[in-house]
Amino acid sequence: MKDFEHLLSVWQEQPKQPRLSVDDVLKQVKRGVNKLGIGVLYGIIAITVAIIFTGGLTLFAIFENRLSYIGLFVMLFGMISYLVLQIGDYRTITRHDVTLNPAAYLNSLKEYQQRRAYLNGRFYYAFALMICVGVSLYTVEVFANKPLFFKVLYYTFCGATILFTTFYLKDKFIKREQKRVSYLIERLERLEGQFE
Repeated sequence: MKDFEHLLSVWQEQPKQPRLSVDDVLKQVKRGVNKLGIGVLYGIIAITVAIIFTGGLTLFAIFENRLSYIGLFVMLFGMISYLVLQIGDYRTITRHDVTLNPAAYLNSLKEYQQRRAYLNGRFYYAFALMICVGVSLYTVEVFANKPLFFKVLYYTFCGATILFTTFYLKDKFIKREQKRVSYLIERLERLEGQFE
């Protein structure tokens, strides 16, 4: 019985978490969401520029080999798919105002976290594969008259770039973004817990 009473007294003596200021939390969440939204918006702008460039190349360049067109269409399909997902993520994160309904905003943040996990997880590898296949098919005709050394150097550089972004930059970026989103969710959940 002494052990139980001792545990009970230790548990009751635990310091309680300080109450959060609603204004401070909402300001932090707004700032964090703005950073996330700007990052997604930059991604949308970058992929739109790439789509316009690739679309212009597809429409106005003349190729003798059909593989070049197939490669460009594969790249366009991958980029357009990525753009659609990015726009969905942007709409998810900017759809609600945190000051009007924090509970709905918390749900949209959780939905955003799931969507980004899909985009940065399984879809990323499909996207990278489409871009690699597209570039490979496109460059068959473009590099037809180039020396073998140039082709090997180009494909080695492309492969190294894709491996570097896939296994280093992607993971670093995802961890940073997940940390931000998890922090915002934790703050809103704590704030919500104060009012229950």
